[in-house]
Amino acid sequence: MRLKRTLTLTLAVLMAFTAGCGSSSGNSGSAAQGGDIPAEPVAAAPAAEPADDSDKPVLTVLTHRVDRVDVEDGGDGSLAEMTKPFEVANNCKVKYISVTEYPTIVPEMIQAGGEYADVLMIPDAIKLKDLGEYFEPLGDYKTLSEKYNCANQKMYDGTVYGLSHVCTILGGICYNKRIWAEAGVTELPVSPEEFLADLRLIRDNTDAIPFYTNYKDGFWTFVQYQAMVIPASGNPNYLNDILINGEDIFVPGGAFYEVYKLFYDILSDPTLIESDPQNTDWDGSKGMINRGEIATMVMGSWAVSQFAEAGENGEDMGYMPAPFTYDGRQFGQIGADYCLGINKNIPDERKELGRRYITWFIEESGFAEKEGGVSTLKKIELPPHFEAFTNCFTFATVDAPEGLVGVWDAIDNESGLGTNTGEPGNYKLEIAAAAIEGKDFSAVEEIFADNNKRWAETRDANPDYIAYKAAH
Repeated sequence: MRLKRTLTLTLAVLMAFTAGCGSSSGNSGSAAQGGDIPAEPVAAAPAAEPADDSDKPVLTVLTHRVDRVDVEDGGDGSLAEMTKPFEVANNCKVKYISVTEYPTIVPEMIQAGGEYADVLMIPDAIKLKDLGEYFEPLGDYKTLSEKYNCANQKMYDGTVYGLSHVCTILGGICYNKRIWAEAGVTELPVSPEEFLADLRLIRDNTDAIPFYTNYKDGFWTFVQYQAMVIPASGNPNYLNDILINGEDIFVPGGAFYEVYKLFYDILSDPTLIESDPQNTDWDGSKGMINRGEIATMVMGSWAVSQFAEAGENGEDMGYMPAPFTYDGRQFGQIGADYCLGINKNIPDERKELGRRYITWFIEESGFAEKEGGVSTLKKIELPPHFEAFTNCFTFATVDAPEGLVGVWDAIDNESGLGTNTGEPGNYKLEIAAAAIEGKDFSAVEEIFADNNKRWAETRDANPDYIAYKAAH
């Protein structure tokens, strides 16, 4: 997820700040690799602001949550407030530093090395096979997967380097339940055709914008559509199957193709979207959907709580399954958000504090529940706004087989496909531009064909893929 720019950090500025924080940097060696993250977290003491923090160790935490940082930086200060019990229990200070261009800026910081931060959200741009170069091991996958959802998200060769700070049910769409009901929709859509028909009902029977694109911020807002792909496939092995079988990415009837065709079909109809897509307003849209001025947005479930907090009509906010059916059923995917990891280049004492922090954040902070997500801890209960998923089959993706771990990500990055990114030239932005500019769907099919070609060429040159195919 990405949020409004309120603070831009350059590599030099951030490194200059963090160089003076915490303990001496004399020891930058790794902690022992055998210990799984968490020893039990230190019990939280009653929240109380320490009288003097000058001699306490400082744990710096990089976050993409600009809206939850200090008030002076444009946020609501809730992260700092939430963390007070941890600070008291561990006799430390936690300094949150928000980064708005997180997927772009933070990989540069990581690759430059040093003590740029202690704990951070691991960017997707860091290849799985390179995790051990930059991040401290948190434990072995077999052990951690028994306790946590999505423990394979930042795992390589059986070692976990990051745990999701919050999980979610992927494959959903945010909507205003009141507006959809007022339009005459009595059952939620289960196909793209039904979804488009319902948007037309909203257009014809209410004053709401049926679908808000957030086009101006498409470098991150359009990435939200990717979360629908695997659930639309109904196959927890979907990505593995594409790779193992040497298939194209965009194939008519396939999930990638059908999700992004719906994306095009919505954006190419000016009667279903806002009147000026070039000047959308992400922050403003939160209040608009709360008031019923917007009916629908493709955002993850993380956005539901933000929409609910943006006005007096929080009870109207809902999250529906993506309108795709496979083998007669709809599906949802238990997925990870950003994963918390520990900088390998910091002193061991701060690594240990970082371990305690990650454990506490996941198990005790209550952040996932507050944000409308699903706890990374394995449990069945879902927040109320997932009620529309009651009849869906929910699954987690299957790990890549031995020999192909990290290969999908490597091909994805090296080919420039960028399934989980939104840099200039990415197919998501190209499809959106074609739709808004009124181009025929044939222009989208050309985009599909170009990406299929680049994917296949990169895949067939990948040494790990070649070795796997030769062995199988």
